[in-house]
Amino acid sequence: MKRILFISIILIILASAISYYNNNNPKIIISRLIKEGYLKPRELRYKINLLGIIPAGEAVLEAERIDEYNGQKYYHLKASAQSLKEFSKIFSAYAVLESYIDMKQMNPVVFKQKMEISGKQSATLEIAYDQRNNVMLIGGVKRQILPNTQDPLSAVFNFRRLNFDIIKIFEININSYKKNYLLKGTATQKDILINKRLYRIILVDAKIRRSDKNNLYHQSKISMVLLKEKDNIPILIKVFAGGILINAKLVDIKGGY
Repeated sequence: MKRILFISIILIILASAISYYNNNNPKIIISRLIKEGYLKPRELRYKINLLGIIPAGEAVLEAERIDEYNGQKYYHLKASAQSLKEFSKIFSAYAVLESYIDMKQMNPVVFKQKMEISGKQSATLEIAYDQRNNVMLIGGVKRQILPNTQDPLSAVFNFRRLNFDIIKIFEININSYKKNYLLKGTATQKDILINKRLYRIILVDAKIRRSDKNNLYHQSKISMVLLKEKDNIPILIKVFAGGILINAKLVDIKGGY
């Protein structure tokens, strides 16, 4: 009995190690995308893994499109995420994010969020940004923001368009609820060989912290691997927050709008 238990533990450890390696290896991720012919950055689909091992959910980052909002044309961004159906009897969650971005300044003017979690009432959020006066309106309350403040979607949109041949250190102001946060990090480039062809990836290490520095311990760590194409394609995203590691691995690229 003890021998069976010991062998089972070893097999679980080996399976976990292999799963972590496959979910966190840029070369494996890119190789699969190449094999399936997925290297045109349009609709991006991700698998979300808890601790980098356990499948927990899926996320979709849709291709940007140009839409009208209050009579003006903006870039319209949309993303969604949901927990796996296998967990629906225990826990289920679903979220939809939308952002409208000024086409000249590349700053958000409106951010919307809807979230549904099993056992709780659905929650909605809408923020209007006045970038000229550095304020935002949320729930009828005005709050001060920093210059060029981004929401999560607009931050990703702009980040994918940064020229990392020039930019090695970056800072992005973010506010999508109440407090101002600073995303600050570094980027380095590296070439990897896949099927006798060199692909350039960008390795990003960053931290998110409160801009007012009132809580130095309230920080999240983010690391990303971007594939350098026409746009920087995020193929792997790792977030370490609250003592938990979550990674999002790119698994599919569909045709956009």
